[in-house]
Amino acid sequence: MRDEEISIIECVKTHVTTITGLEQINGEVCVQVITPPFQVPIAGQFFQGFAADSEDLLPTLLYPFQVNSNELILCGDIPKSWMPGTELHMRGPRGNGFHLPPLTRRVALTTLDHFSLNRLMALAEAALANRAEVSLFTNQQLTDLAPEIEVLPLEELHQIQDWADYLAAVLQPGQVNALRRSLQLIPGRKNPFNAEIMLETPKICDESSSCGACSVFTNRGWRLACKDGPVFALDDLPGEDGSLG
Repeated sequence: MRDEEISIIECVKTHVTTITGLEQINGEVCVQVITPPFQVPIAGQFFQGFAADSEDLLPTLLYPFQVNSNELILCGDIPKSWMPGTELHMRGPRGNGFHLPPLTRRVALTTLDHFSLNRLMALAEAALANRAEVSLFTNQQLTDLAPEIEVLPLEELHQIQDWADYLAAVLQPGQVNALRRSLQLIPGRKNPFNAEIMLETPKICDESSSCGACSVFTNRGWRLACKDGPVFALDDLPGEDGSLG
């Protein structure tokens, strides 16, 4: 009976959709798909996708770039074999996404230029819809941005201490303290703004499997990025000496 229950859970989580188009956005190939019923993601969540005829052992991780009730634009490391008309089996949306406080008025976004900024664009869109100002810190050349988004050099990131209400970043776990140093933040002391980090880790299994590949150490102990993340509050992530910020 237990195996049957697991099968039912898996069926509920997996949706079949079709790629309706491919689009080059900010130097990255993105896919357009019909939004799975009742499964509209928030910024920071992700899907695991397989082509119906694929023999790939690992899923492709897909992150929302643009969200509406009818169609999603998803970014990630899109396989070259995916084409318009390709049938996808998608599990999700999964994980804990970004939580933009409703009264936020000044938003700062960055990946320290280690990852595509497309993963933050759904959050930027939500912030703009909430009438917040959005500043993107990067030295990358971007071609597809809303005109309301201000682009500033990465070297000016430290200035957000004077004006930002909220910071969102995409980083590997080992890059979190580089961000802290650039902002002169000290673990254990209250940050001058809310800050959330999307951590880049392997997310290869179903969260019920708890394989541990995406484990992240936090002030609440070990957590799984596929379930408890991939977005974590900066205050929950430890400093270099193990102290918690």
